[in-house]
Amino acid sequence: METVRLIAGIPVLLLALGIVPVLTGAAFSFKLKTEYRKGLTFNYTVGILVMLAVMQLYSVPFTLLQCSFTSLVILYSGTLALFCVFSLLRRRRYLAKLFQNAGSLIKRADKKWFLLVALIYLPVIALSFFTPYIYGDDKTYLTMVNDIAASDTLYMIDTATGEPITWVSAKYALSSYWTFLAWLVKITGIHTLILCKTILAFFIAPISYAVQGLLFSFLFRSNERKMLAAMFFLNLLQLFGCFSIYSVSYRLYTWIWQSKAFLAIIVIPFLFYYCNLIFEKKCAPREYLCLSVFITAACSTTLTGAGLAVLMVMLLSVIYAFLCKRPLIVIGAGLAGIPAAVYMLLYLRYDMFVSWLRVQGVFRGIS
Repeated sequence: METVRLIAGIPVLLLALGIVPVLTGAAFSFKLKTEYRKGLTFNYTVGILVMLAVMQLYSVPFTLLQCSFTSLVILYSGTLALFCVFSLLRRRRYLAKLFQNAGSLIKRADKKWFLLVALIYLPVIALSFFTPYIYGDDKTYLTMVNDIAASDTLYMIDTATGEPITWVSAKYALSSYWTFLAWLVKITGIHTLILCKTILAFFIAPISYAVQGLLFSFLFRSNERKMLAAMFFLNLLQLFGCFSIYSVSYRLYTWIWQSKAFLAIIVIPFLFYYCNLIFEKKCAPREYLCLSVFITAACSTTLTGAGLAVLMVMLLSVIYAFLCKRPLIVIGAGLAGIPAAVYMLLYLRYDMFVSWLRVQGVFRGIS
């Protein structure tokens, strides 16, 4: 039975993590400057981050209000469907051009790029036949995803005992990456362990390298030789750079499904790339709006991500404001960081806020 569910769920997963991000990214990145949005990789990554940001905006209030997980799935899936319909109706030519350019790029690609792709996937394929022992927080997270999908509640099951609880930790209530994974489990029907420990790596590893490719293309001004050298070096570092259990390379090939891994290998590098991209030129309000969305996506992974994202963005804005003599960059970056400030404030005043909800009769039965 599990095999049937797996076979039936793969096409849905390909749709959710393959097609939907491209359509969602096209809906949001179309109004950006042409030099920013010319590649399929850029649009895909924007789409993934928008999906995480939307889940964050929905999951936090749904968790605090103790709504059912099914209601969140319906609302979230409906929102993504609207993005996709909008792109198909209003961005058809833009999408066609994106795929046409991607096809041309693949045809012209040097054989070394195909070797690099093979090096990316070989460790992932090997790890598909070996599941490292899970302990501590990692076991808790997988159990949490499974409980959300199985119990139809948001973080309301004790992962150690399986019993219902009446209090949700701020650590989980104010971030939504695990809700996003539970959504994938729900719509695909694939078991949590199979999805997170086996299949998800085939999506996340290539996305991480694609983001690094965007960053290297900016740093080396699209010099293909330098980009290839940097990508090969990065691949070797991640293959043999297991300095500790918390190093990026270890999480990339072992705990790739963890929110901290997603933050470290995709969200933060893309934020770094995007900030450099827009800060070196005169920014329009829509660029800052997208930056705010990406910071919200960072908040969805972990509250640590909220602080790291804002700190990096503000530091880059100060550097560019000094170098380019445009102090308004700092103001724009500060406004873009408001979502992170809100979540951090909620975290610091979480007990008081939940107590207020209990008095209002919103948060039921909290002890």
